Amino acid sequence: MSAPESSLRQQHSAARDDVRQKLEQYLAEVIPGCSQMTVKLSEEAAKAGFSAETILFDASYSLNGEQVERPFVLRRQIRGQEVTFDESLITQARTMDALRTRTSLPVPGVIGMGETDHPFGAPFLIMERLPGRIVPQMPNYHCEGWLAALDLPERAAVWKRGIRAIATVNRVDWRNGLEFLDDPKRGTTGLQQHLSWLEELLRWVLGGRSHPVAEAALAHLKAEAPADPPVNLLWGDAIPANLLFDSHNNVSGIIDWEWASLGPAEIDLAWWLYFDHLFSEGFNVPRLEGLPDRDASIRTFEEALGRPVSDLAYYELLCGLRMAIVTMRSVDRVVGAGKLEPGNDAWLNSPSSAWVARRLGLDPVVVGPDFGAFTAALFNRQ
Repeated sequence: MSAPESSLRQQHSAARDDVRQKLEQYLAEVIPGCSQMTVKLSEEAAKAGFSAETILFDASYSLNGEQVERPFVLRRQIRGQEVTFDESLITQARTMDALRTRTSLPVPGVIGMGETDHPFGAPFLIMERLPGRIVPQMPNYHCEGWLAALDLPERAAVWKRGIRAIATVNRVDWRNGLEFLDDPKRGTTGLQQHLSWLEELLRWVLGGRSHPVAEAALAHLKAEAPADPPVNLLWGDAIPANLLFDSHNNVSGIIDWEWASLGPAEIDLAWWLYFDHLFSEGFNVPRLEGLPDRDASIRTFEEALGRPVSDLAYYELLCGLRMAIVTMRSVDRVVGAGKLEPGNDAWLNSPSSAWVARRLGLDPVVVGPDFGAFTAALFNRQ
């Protein structure tokens, strides 16, 4: 082993020990009546997500004369890497806490949170680690994985359970403990607030640049907004990878509440449909056989929601714009990390931008090799 490699390993080991010790001290303070707290970090202890580092660990302690073993997750915000300008682990924690205490939704219990730099060096959230497995995006669930290994009827059943879980979130009465998600400064309805947030997000991400397709989409969405849209609780990131399924393939957890907000339930459904299209046709991959098609998925959602959906094409365009903006931000972060050439045009010419342009009848967006270079850098495949 070279001297630089040895030094990096020592630094990594020291950082792990520091996190472990701080977790032991913090948990001993916030779990009433516990003693002899010990923490064991997972072998995959530190994974940098899109905006927050995720650290899996197990805590062992004595409580009322009994030995307790519990799995937890620490999320620690990565400064300067936020996907959105207003990202907050605290809002996520408040949302989960309200849902955990006031509904029967399977969301992680919040153990601790903080916005200050103490004790974990950044805003943080500690929560329960729920049992179950996700439907992964890597590898693409349309190609391989446990969902693809199921027989056709069970694949369809899993898909429908996921869609029903979205509708269950949307049916929660947000006026019962989730009023803090209402932001009247951005508009009087959830949709108005969502569009104002998208406009602020686009301006923040562009930083003075111009993106004709995104700007045209935003103008269209503002001009063609449905009248009197419903106001529901939005999960915000309704995708298969944010659902946990137990050994019987039932939903055992609903995770990742960073984008929780208010708006029409159609936005969550549109995000699910958009992502499924992206990971199949968008990536030139055959859709997994046995999954309910678009119409069947919509029917399942409507039955679970208790009302028909409307203006779905509008909300899908909204989701396509959101994904295009997220892609812009992701490209900028990879460039900023020195993993991609500054002149890379993937921020401008991405599959999401191409999809939005087609929906609006604009000039075609050509997705070239720069986007491939971006995805390789993003997933460390270079």
